[in-house]
Amino acid sequence: MADRTVASSATLEVFRTTYNSTATDVGDITTLNNSFTGTATDVIEAVNKNTTTVSTLPSAGFSIAMAVALG
Repeated sequence: MADRTVASSATLEVFRTTYNSTATDVGDITTLNNSFTGTATDVIEAVNKNTTTVSTLPSAGFSIAMAVALG
């Protein structure tokens, strides 16, 4: 996942595309806590993979998702 910044002089179009790219990196939050196998391509898939392999942390997905959402 890239660390993105938008200059204050950037156009609204640049901000929009940067914001959309960040949303893609995070993933679809509605799929949080679904089982996942394979190579994670976004944060939600990584959280889902983590919670399926670490059964002692059932709330890890929610905690990580909240940390991502709150920045």
